[in-house]
Amino acid sequence: MNSSKTWPWLALAALLAGCQATPYQRQPLAEPAQWSLPGEIGQNMAREAWWSGFGDPALLRVLEQARRRNPDLEIALLKLRKAQLEAGLADSDARPTLSGALSGNRSRPLDGGGGSRTHSESLKVDYEVDLWGRLDAARRASGEAFVASRYDAVSADLLSDSAAAELYWDIAAGKAKIALAEAALADAGRAQALARSKWKAGALAEQDVTQADSAALEQRANLLSLREQLRKKENALALLLDGPPGSPLPDIPPLAARFAAPGVAAGLPGELLRRRPDLMAAEARLRGKLADVDQKRADFFPRFSLGGDVSRGSAAPGAQLGLGATLSLPFLNWRQLNLKLKSGEADYQLAEAEFRKTLYAAYREVEEGLAARRRLEDSAALQREAQGLAARNEALAESRYRAGEADMQSWLDAARGKRQADEKMLESNLERLKNLALLYKALGGGAGAG
Repeated sequence: MNSSKTWPWLALAALLAGCQATPYQRQPLAEPAQWSLPGEIGQNMAREAWWSGFGDPALLRVLEQARRRNPDLEIALLKLRKAQLEAGLADSDARPTLSGALSGNRSRPLDGGGGSRTHSESLKVDYEVDLWGRLDAARRASGEAFVASRYDAVSADLLSDSAAAELYWDIAAGKAKIALAEAALADAGRAQALARSKWKAGALAEQDVTQADSAALEQRANLLSLREQLRKKENALALLLDGPPGSPLPDIPPLAARFAAPGVAAGLPGELLRRRPDLMAAEARLRGKLADVDQKRADFFPRFSLGGDVSRGSAAPGAQLGLGATLSLPFLNWRQLNLKLKSGEADYQLAEAEFRKTLYAAYREVEEGLAARRRLEDSAALQREAQGLAARNEALAESRYRAGEADMQSWLDAARGKRQADEKMLESNLERLKNLALLYKALGGGAGAG
């Protein structure tokens, strides 16, 4: 075949190939076959069902208030609205555009001669024929940005629930710690009175009285610190609920020693991409970067636009119809367009690497959360035993002191050991609750439920 006849066809084929949308293919990703510690298979992970599993109506009220008033959620919804509008703008660029103009003018010579008036009206339509898919690529990029923003809004809901629940439990634990400290202060007061009465009766040395007084002062200082910590947590929750420090908060009861808790359906690692909204948002943005590359590639090709206008004016009688076509040749600026294309390809490769890193970090977050759950459950069982032993030791020390068989310091040490065991049990419960909230968020919550 004559080469002079075939090269135009080859060139046309190359041009047509350049205008095709590049199909997205997920990069090869390593994933664990299963989690090292499976969760509860039958657990309902839908939001309402899962959070109701704690059996705490006050917690549910705080979560609902956070979703209605959390400024971070408002920001996420505004970004979603903005992405929706930008997607609409990209879609309108692929449609004919209308414009119109009205003008009028009156002039008069400075020497006093007769004046003149002119006027004109016009209606114009322009349409770019998307031969190479440039506008389609822009529309796809904006569409993927909108999809990513929708997933961001879902992710913001998850973060809101998690943050509100953690602050709720911090406040509940803070109130429980204050209750423990107040009980310890009352016990210290009774020890003071007992030591002072025995000292006055000559049964004790004055040192026992000073030790009891010192222990009471220590408890008062501890109580002040705990109240300050509680105020900080309450202010943080007020901020989350879009209020200033000191705003009224829902009534939050002290953290119970024993609590109901839902299970966690961990599923399989391969399901995480369909469950976590932040991962789905990251992949949507990755597809958007690919569409950006297609758009930058299509920028090389000629742009063909059609236009028409209808006008009428005082200069010519009757309406005038105009039709036209424009062919622009952007490839003449080849160097700049090529740099933009290379930059877009680098952005896509960077987004691929970031997506892979985000996915592997998500696997790690779930794996570590499940391992921490097992460890915390085992630790809580041990701590309950230690708590019982500390309570028994404190009771024996008090009995021996009252019988005159031990000094005040032994009793105070045993009481301090019991108080520390109670606080550790409280911290253990708080950690277990926060671990469940972390796992729920790490698994995507109920985003993929049902």
